[in-house]
Amino acid sequence: MKKILIFLVVGIFGNLFYSHAQKAQIYNLEKLYSPVVGDGNFSVWREESVLIPIRFDSKDLSAVSITYEGPNSQVEFYKLHEVWADFSAGNCGETKTQGTFEKVKVPDRAELMTGNSFNPDSENQWILLSLRLNQEVPAGSQSYKITFTQKQKKSEVKGSLSIRDRSLEGISGLDFYSDFWQFPVAMADFYKTKPWSASHWKEVERMFDQLGAINQHSITAFVFWDLYNTRIRPLDEMLIQVKKLPQGEYRYDYSTFDKYIQTAIDRGISDQISIHNLFPWNGFLFYFDETKGEVVSIQTQPGTPEYQEFWKPLLVDLEKHLKEKNWLDKAVLFVDERDPNQTLALAQWVKSIAPGFKMGFSGDFYPFLSPWMDDYSTPVNVVLDPAELSKRILSSQKTSIYTSCFEQPNQPNFLLTSDLRDIYFLTQLSNTRGYNGFLRWAFNLWSSEIENSAIYSDLPSGDAHLVYPNGQVSIRYLVLRDALEEIKKFKLLGKLSYPGDMVNATNRYFLINIEEERYQMVRALKNYLNE
Repeated sequence: MKKILIFLVVGIFGNLFYSHAQKAQIYNLEKLYSPVVGDGNFSVWREESVLIPIRFDSKDLSAVSITYEGPNSQVEFYKLHEVWADFSAGNCGETKTQGTFEKVKVPDRAELMTGNSFNPDSENQWILLSLRLNQEVPAGSQSYKITFTQKQKKSEVKGSLSIRDRSLEGISGLDFYSDFWQFPVAMADFYKTKPWSASHWKEVERMFDQLGAINQHSITAFVFWDLYNTRIRPLDEMLIQVKKLPQGEYRYDYSTFDKYIQTAIDRGISDQISIHNLFPWNGFLFYFDETKGEVVSIQTQPGTPEYQEFWKPLLVDLEKHLKEKNWLDKAVLFVDERDPNQTLALAQWVKSIAPGFKMGFSGDFYPFLSPWMDDYSTPVNVVLDPAELSKRILSSQKTSIYTSCFEQPNQPNFLLTSDLRDIYFLTQLSNTRGYNGFLRWAFNLWSSEIENSAIYSDLPSGDAHLVYPNGQVSIRYLVLRDALEEIKKFKLLGKLSYPGDMVNATNRYFLINIEEERYQMVRALKNYLNE
């Protein structure tokens, strides 16, 4: 009987202890759904951000407060929410729809904390600490400590910062851009609000603010409702309202278009206006037919009479309007992964009727197409011949790389199931190739379940978004911002001594397909930047 009582007492107290046991641990910035413990030691410049992932483990889901002790810094804590994702890289459209893929929860949605306290979502709560060392912090090694307090019980993580005698001062003035295509109407659909209503405009403003923080250079514009127009919507939701009068003439209302462009420019995104819909994948064009009293659609292709009858007056009128607004020099008619021969013929036709427009193209590199494309983005596995790149540079034409849903699981990408180190690799790869920036096709094409699930029927998880609703970003967004800081560091060091060996090392082609070699390159690059 005494033995039974002892076991019961031990069991009760053991369960009580276990229920209140808690632990905090620093991890490496890699695949957080399969975490690797980190040592918490970093080499940094002043005014550079440092991202530190921490997991707080506790059976208790009551409130937790966090305190930071260390060098004088701007401190931000993000609560990372787990989002469902699938391992479907390399599968798009029908192959994704017909496939079955393993699912996993990934800490990706980043909610900026206020008051440095949070309520855990689960027993394993991810937190991201962002430190930005102030200018007056002296060089040398300094320690830091982060304390988690829950019901008077404390857990600590510690590390050290090796502070270099250099200053970064953010990414302002960086001559390397991000170009994420925007889907403002998808935001309106998520919030169940009318596109271009007062509440929608507030979200558009916030979208451009978020883009500005990652050095976005281009405004994604369109004629109809977005880049792909998968369903017909009302006339007043068009960015440019196109009407066909009873006598057959077209009239255009640019009021929403103008407000959209000006909103971006007012927030510092003013280098380029990328106008889509000229050669869409589904081949549709739309207008409001005043005779029928409804929006109608026509499926056609460049070069056909129906196509030219619609687009010629629109391009001529839009060119005139953009010239009046002093925006024509920024305007680029963008074509996405279409037939290069058709694209060349289209560019030649556009130049014959509206010569003020520039052209842009994303897709494989074709030397015969290159002279016509002021903005050319190629897949990550395409390497331009140095002579072709020199021609583009001498012609002041922009060149970038992009990733999409087609990259295989072992290849670098921005997906939820990608290794976060890939973001550092991809941006530096574009930079060391001598390109102007990095492009990705979707900033915020949200589903109705995006806050909790990024599983799409036809796309791998994370392919269609970098930010979340309600002003929340992703950890991928924050890593990208940090990667752009590394590019600025690289360019600053390059002014002191040309980093030729590092450039050559980063450009080794096999890195795209061999993960471990790629991550060794990322480590070597960080060591170089922080020598």
